[in-house]
Amino acid sequence: MAVSMRANAADAGRWFRRFSASGGTRRRLICFHHAGGGPSLFREWHQHVTPYTEVWAAAIPGREIRAAEPPLYRLDTLAMMLAEALPLDLPFAFFGHSLGGLVGFEVARQLQERHLPLPQRLFVSACPAPQLCRREKSRATLGDAELLRMLEGSGGTPEEILGHPDYLQMVLSVLRADFNLIDSYTVPEGCTLRLPITAYAGTGDTYITPSHIRAWERWALPGFACRSFEGDHFYLHHQRAALIDDLLARWSDGEARRALRA
Repeated sequence: MAVSMRANAADAGRWFRRFSASGGTRRRLICFHHAGGGPSLFREWHQHVTPYTEVWAAAIPGREIRAAEPPLYRLDTLAMMLAEALPLDLPFAFFGHSLGGLVGFEVARQLQERHLPLPQRLFVSACPAPQLCRREKSRATLGDAELLRMLEGSGGTPEEILGHPDYLQMVLSVLRADFNLIDSYTVPEGCTLRLPITAYAGTGDTYITPSHIRAWERWALPGFACRSFEGDHFYLHHQRAALIDDLLARWSDGEARRALRA
C-alpha cells in the first residue's frame, strides 16, 4: 500500500515551498500555517535555522501561489495529498501554527498508517489537541461580520485587507474552508500515533487555553514539553527568533538522545 501511494506522489514543488537551499542540507523543517494563512508566513524562517536545515512550507489550494484553486474542506483529504507529496529522502520535523498543528498531526498519522517515515518531532503552536477540535456547528457557517470580529480579536486581519472588499471575500472564503478542516475533524478510532511533541502558546492568547495545549500530551512520547512566549495568538510574528532557537535546541537534543540509544 505504501509503495503505490508514493508511486503516484504529486510534485513536491506544487504542495510545498522551499525557502532555503543548501548543498549541505541534512534535514528539513516542514511548516504548516494557520487558518486563512499561507506559506509566506515562514518566508523568513530560513534566516534563523542552521545551514544544514531546510525550511519548507505547505502550499495548499486557495491562497497565494494557488489562489486560483478551490480550497479544501476535509482535513483527511488535504493530509493525504500532503503526505503523498512530502519528500522522504531526509529526516524531517513538523511545525504547525494553529490549524497547522492539526494538519501536521493528521499528515503524521497518515504516514504512520502507510508505514512511512515519521517526523522526528512535532512542534505545535497555538493549537488545541486533536481530540478537542470537533465542533457541533462549524465556524464555516458564521456570517462575514462574525468571522471578521473573530479575526480582529486574534490579531490576524491586516488592516489593508479590510479596505478591499473583493479580496476580503476571497480571504473569508478560504477561512471558512480552513475552519471546516478543524471543526469537522475527529481522530480516527484506534489511532496509535505517538511522537516527540513540544507545544507552544502565547501568554495573551484568548482563544487557546493552557488546557488545550497540555492535552497534546495524549499523543506524545515521554518528554512532552510546553512553553509559552509573550504575545497573543500570533505571538510568533514578534517572537520568531526565540521560538526557532527553542525549536532547534529541542530537535537537536532529541537527535542526540536517539544517537546514544543506537
